Amino acid sequence: MTASLTTPAPGRVRSDAPRGGASVRARRRLSVHATYLLPAWLLVAAVVVVPLGLSVWMSLHNETMLRSGRFIGLENYTDVLTGDFWPALGITLVFSLAAIAVQVPIGLGLAMVLNRELRGTQLYRSVLLLPMLLTPVAVGLMWRLMLNADTGVINGVAGMLHLPALNWLGDRTLAVVSVVLVDAWQNIPFVMLLSLAGLQSLPDAPLEAAAVDGATGWQSFWHITLPMLTPVLGVVVMIRIIESIKLFDIIYILTQGGPGTATQNLSLLNYRVGFSFMNTGQAAALGIVICVVLIPVFWLQKKVNEQ
Repeated sequence: MTASLTTPAPGRVRSDAPRGGASVRARRRLSVHATYLLPAWLLVAAVVVVPLGLSVWMSLHNETMLRSGRFIGLENYTDVLTGDFWPALGITLVFSLAAIAVQVPIGLGLAMVLNRELRGTQLYRSVLLLPMLLTPVAVGLMWRLMLNADTGVINGVAGMLHLPALNWLGDRTLAVVSVVLVDAWQNIPFVMLLSLAGLQSLPDAPLEAAAVDGATGWQSFWHITLPMLTPVLGVVVMIRIIESIKLFDIIYILTQGGPGTATQNLSLLNYRVGFSFMNTGQAAALGIVICVVLIPVFWLQKKVNEQ
């Protein structure tokens, strides 16, 4: 007998072996990639997923720092939302809006000045960056001494100028103003640094063309520089909003949330519920609520980064 060999038709391609080989190679490549990514995913699970799940579990129980509690459902969330949450949320929004309104214009203005490369620019840049290098605790202690109503240097200078002495940290309105100013003093250099980096990355051709057409400096800034700098400023605004919501150190050192609860934001309220009152169940519930409040902020940050 003679064995007959069949050859495929001209338009037909035998793809069984290649397709199987490609599938094996794809699975092998996927397994290699998964092996490389496994440590990262384990780290994410250890520092994000597990603590978040534990917080959700604690928020549904009557937990304290001294004992484990029973399951109480959403009672902790009800207590949080009917307590000091809303005043603390209002103070947090005030700090966030003030951070944008004060820090972004001043930081951008300083960046515009430093971008002109005037004499002594390097020295001024180094001096202006110093507040950003200090720790918030050191900044809070320094300004607490300076704002002291009796022995503070600010009231001392005001007395030399025959101005009335103010109770900066004892008055409810002035305490909020003091926290806003101290936070701005430390973080304006950060806004300035990012804005300066954005300005130095802009092309010169549009500004040169505007100068040839007779545009003034203000017109060039408003119609050319600012629109091109918008993505950088968007990132700066998002960072400052997130950082102002998390603000804790300066408030705790300056006023500890006082007088009363005038400067108590969400971060300080969460600390008090968990560590002062030792109610870890309510603290966990408050942390979950804060995460929910931050979802729109992270969504805006994602949109800004995409642009």
